[in-house]
Amino acid sequence: MDDVRRASSLLSNCKKLAYGMKSEYTPPRFKGEGFHCPHCGVFAHQHWYEITLEEDSEDEKKGTDEVLSVSTCEKCNNFSLWIDEKIIYPVSGKAPFPLGDTPKEIKKEFLEARSILDASPRAATALLRLAVEKLISHLGEKESIIGNIENLKNRGLDAKFQTALLSVRMIGEEAVEPGQIDPGDDEETALVLFNLLNLIVDTLITQPRMVDEILERLPGSKKKGIAPQAAS
Repeated sequence: MDDVRRASSLLSNCKKLAYGMKSEYTPPRFKGEGFHCPHCGVFAHQHWYEITLEEDSEDEKKGTDEVLSVSTCEKCNNFSLWIDEKIIYPVSGKAPFPLGDTPKEIKKEFLEARSILDASPRAATALLRLAVEKLISHLGEKESIIGNIENLKNRGLDAKFQTALLSVRMIGEEAVEPGQIDPGDDEETALVLFNLLNLIVDTLITQPRMVDEILERLPGSKKKGIAPQAAS
């Protein structure tokens, strides 16, 4: 568990992602004024309401009435249900959404892992390891995961990612086969892998695309001056 916590800390020190108006993912929090909506994925103000559930019976009430809390997203107007300060609908509100530039096949596994996180963190972690390996292979274009990592480091991936991959047992002597369910996996490991996927996409796909779009808007004379510098 200490390795996973260190990995989480390492990832938080890497470049922050753009989620709505916030620079990092804020999971749903009971009575929180704002967090990333588990429906639309945007950081938005939340409106809170309480509903008292009363027993529909003429008999004398036994025990206390249960209170159901409801938060509604100011952005998409969808609601979330909370009991005992825990979100019960929708599921997997703790996990971030995949970034828009995530390759289609990777995004599918990301969302599937997100949908089962609450029910089975171990199964979600197995899916996420598989997704990370596929993404690294897709971007690295090498046969081995270590070769892919080295290639991606040359393209700008922070060296700390290798430490993070080691901590969540993607590589190293204790590495778990991608797609294999391991008894030692838990929700914290899964959350690190969710964020790891998004950080790789942000660093190697989203940021280069945004730079290309900025350069594309420059006048032709400006582009000519930049081209030799970019090549050097």
